[in-house]
Order: sequence, then structure tokens, then C-alpha cells
Amino acid sequence: MTASRPVVRFGTDGLRGRWGQPPLDADTLRRVAAAFGVSLQRAGSEHKRVLLGHDGRRSAPAILQAMVDGLTAADVACTDAGLLTTPALANLVRDEGFAGGVMVSASHNPASDNGVKLFDATGGKIADEVEREIEELAVRIDAEDRVARGRARPRHELVQRYEDRLRNVFPDLDLTGLKIAVDASNGGGSEIAPRLLRLFGAEVVATACTPDGDNINAGVGALHPEVLAGVVRAEGAMFGVCLDGDGDRGVFVDETGAVHDGDAVLAALAPWLDRTGALPHRTVVATVMSNLGLRRALARHDIALVTTPVGDRHVVQAMRAGGYGLGGEQSGHIVFAGPGRHTGDGLFTALMLLAMRQAEGKGFAELFAGFTRYPQALVNVAVRSKPPLGDLPAVQRAVQEVESALGDDGRVLVRYSGTEDVCRVMVEGPREDDVRRHAEHIAAALRASL
Repeated sequence: MTASRPVVRFGTDGLRGRWGQPPLDADTLRRVAAAFGVSLQRAGSEHKRVLLGHDGRRSAPAILQAMVDGLTAADVACTDAGLLTTPALANLVRDEGFAGGVMVSASHNPASDNGVKLFDATGGKIADEVEREIEELAVRIDAEDRVARGRARPRHELVQRYEDRLRNVFPDLDLTGLKIAVDASNGGGSEIAPRLLRLFGAEVVATACTPDGDNINAGVGALHPEVLAGVVRAEGAMFGVCLDGDGDRGVFVDETGAVHDGDAVLAALAPWLDRTGALPHRTVVATVMSNLGLRRALARHDIALVTTPVGDRHVVQAMRAGGYGLGGEQSGHIVFAGPGRHTGDGLFTALMLLAMRQAEGKGFAELFAGFTRYPQALVNVAVRSKPPLGDLPAVQRAVQEVESALGDDGRVLVRYSGTEDVCRVMVEGPREDDVRRHAEHIAAALRASL
């Protein structure tokens, strides 16, 4: 191993960072891409074709070129799908017979950040063991010794095939005469989302659908749904669809302007799917971050809740292992088996909600009314290192004090982010003032300890 080369480590959702700095410098990316190509060959792939796409950040062309260089060095042919959502790329990889996929995106992070997500031939994120293999190969391989510059074949028209597939999944959905507001976070869904909803007949009011390389997630999108809520109220829309930068999560707004996150979506969809026989084992999968109100809303319909660690890949793993049909995260990643094919997709979720509305004949405010959120406080504490939380006595004492105060009426979760240098403190309970005070108490212990 060359001493000057940084160690490559995948996070919970691929590689993240800033362009020009490891692991998103050109040399590291070339080696990661070449290692990915070698792993595809070892897996017995016959086609050796990889599909690439991006969510519109200014650094995307440079990152894509570095990845193409490395893949070409591994004798892999590259196709560029252009601007699109992560789920669109994942679906196209599977449906168009590619050996793998590369999505250049940092999801909900600001424009200064970027990342690389790798997919296998099924359209799923590469397995943990494949990530480890690529990490080991990347520090040994020299992609630049074999090719100076690779070239990707542009196939931007492939996105229309993804749109056609969604139309085929919902053949009876008719949005004629319905006004729908869309916020694509100036990201990967900026073209797809308005166009697709119009194909179903909707009158679309588009906002934050004009990416310029620097405005992705800038005070808009799934992290700032209050912007779209204002548009819904001002325009008299019946529904609002709010995506994050790469479109794999969605937050929604009803006709009153109220915002509904992933927990509310699961609470609304699960009983409907159960009534139609489309909720296997009468069970939903969610993460430990999901609101206590979700468990209680599902229990009223005798629907069980299975919890996993944070991350949509954990949700997907649990769904596949248990044969479950619906899962998701509070942040807006909603995953379906069957037509959804275990891919978090904000647009697919929006279409499912619209299909439910059409079938039930109710407004969205009424459809979401079965979910009552417990007050929840979330504090992010910036950290320089991530020692085991069990090794921080002051933090453990603070957590125990809060858990004792809440009893059975609340819960505490303290965890490090897998994509950012922060520790997240979540406290949930019946009274908002109390949960905020408790969360700050634990956060203060963290700051003092770290």
C-alpha cells in the first residue's frame, strides 16, 4: 500500500465529503471506481456496463469523470443518464440490464458536499462485504496507470423509461383537475417530478425545480417543507410533494398546509394496504428514530412494528428477511416490496398516497388524521471524534436521569451520525417543554465530554 494514499471507508450511505478532498479527490475516486469494476468482474458480470447519474451539484462533472476514468481502467463501459433521482438510477440499473450503478449525490446535504453511492445489478446498494472488498482493493490499485481519460456514453433519454414504468404501475391513477405543488429541492427530481405528475393529468405548481449547481437543498426541499406548505396554502393546492436533493425521500403537505413526514406516511398507508391485503404479516418496519405515535397508531389497527437501526438499508434488510411489504424512516425514506422493489423513492411514495386518496375518496388531512405525534426534540452535537458512548460516564448518567424522569411515557436515543461529524440526541415524551429540556441536558453532557 502506498503510504501517501488515504484509507477508503464507506459510511452508512456510500462515500461523502467535499470535492478535491479525500475520499472525493480524483485519485481516490479513480481507484474506488476501478475497484468497483474489478468487483463486478469477480461477481461474474457478463455485460460490464455501469450506469451513472447525478443530482445537479456543481462538483458532479468532475466526480463523474474521475469515476468514469477508474471504471474504464477496469474495462467497464460507462453510460451517463444525466440529472435524475437516486431511485430512478437504481430502477434503470435493474430494468436496463446494467451490471451496476454510480449515483453522484450527497442527498440532503448542502451543495458544497457531494458523495458517491454504488449499486449492484439488482438496483440495490452494494452489500457490506462488497464495500469491504472495494476498500481493500482501492488502496492497492492504480487506475491512472492504464487510462488517461475515460468516456461515458450519454443516454439522458433513459429517464423517460423510468417515468413510463411508474405510469404502468399506476394505470388507473387519474389526477386530472387536481392542483399539486412540487418542491424538488433544486436537485435530481427537478425535471422528473413535475413532468411525471403532469403525465397523470395534474396541474403542477413547481418550486425549487431549477438547479444551478449551488442551490440544491438551500432552504428548500424535504428539510424545509415549510416553504412548500406556504406554496400549497397560497395556491390552493390539494397536495404538496417535497423531495430531498436526490429524491429518495419525500415529505408531504396536505390541503390545509400541514406537513407530514415518514412516520405519518407509514401510519396512513399501512391500514389501507392492510385492508386491501397488501400488507404481509400485518407488519411495518421502521427505525429506532420513528415517533412513539407511529407504534400507537399502528397498534389501533392491530398492525405490528419492527424496528431497526437508522438507515434505509437496515429497513430493507429487515423487510427482506421477514417478508414484509412496507417500511421506512421518519426522514421520509419509504420502502415498498412488490412494485416498489425495496427502493426508497419519494415520487413512488407520492403516487401511492395519491392512489390511496383516489381509492378512499377522502382528503389528505383526513387520511393523515390517525397519527398523533409525540413531542420529539432532536439536538445535533458537533464532534471531532466518535468514542463509544458507553465510555463517557457523564453522558451515561445524563441519559439515565432522563430515562428515569420519562418512565414508560417516552424514550431516549443517542447515536453518532453515519454521514456527518455529529452526535444526535433524540428525546421523546408527552410534553414538548420537558423533552427539549431533557435533550439539552444530554447534549450538554456530550459537549463537556467531547
